[in-house]
Amino acid sequence: MRLPPLESAEVIRREKRFRLFIKYDGKEIVSYLPNPGRLENIIYPSSVVYITKKEGEKRKTSFETILGVESGNLVSLNASLANRLFEENLYRFPVKVKELRKEFTYHGKRYDFLINNKILVEVKSVTLVKDHIGLFPDAPTVRGARHLEYMADWIFEKWVVFVVQREDAKLVKPNKDLDMSFFLSARLLKERGGIFFAFTCNIDLDEISFKEFIDVEV
Repeated sequence: MRLPPLESAEVIRREKRFRLFIKYDGKEIVSYLPNPGRLENIIYPSSVVYITKKEGEKRKTSFETILGVESGNLVSLNASLANRLFEENLYRFPVKVKELRKEFTYHGKRYDFLINNKILVEVKSVTLVKDHIGLFPDAPTVRGARHLEYMADWIFEKWVVFVVQREDAKLVKPNKDLDMSFFLSARLLKERGGIFFAFTCNIDLDEISFKEFIDVEV
């Protein structure tokens, strides 16, 4: 996946999750941060981010924050890119895709994909990595836990795919210490036959690409 032209900036402060005050070209401006997570190890005063210009009448800011940096590793900060990265790399998964439906509703919940009218897929973006372990979520998610809980009732195949939008993870785990409800829902889903995948990404200032599959421990 190609990235738009990027320029570096310095974080001043974060406000209301999606508003990031940054120092750019000697001025203080506001940039949209497309990620609801805490990002505490990536977004903090004086940290470096990479931004791009975004134009549009409905936009509240002309800039969007694309990448952050942690321990020398570039991290993609757009949580919604996880779905696109999964879709781009679906050919790597153990399925021959004949039909792909997006935003499929089941039990009143909207799931990311339905493959061949059989495989229910929920995709999660991972940005938090500690000691080479990717952890999801990095902020409590009642919605995420309920999605996995209801997903357990799906009678056909069900996948959870963790897209680690950085390259330094070797394993992914539910973040039990932060969100016990999500952990228990993941455990229930596994007991009901849920299949868990994860892959990391190579990231530079030009593109994001698939790196490798890694294990998931639930």
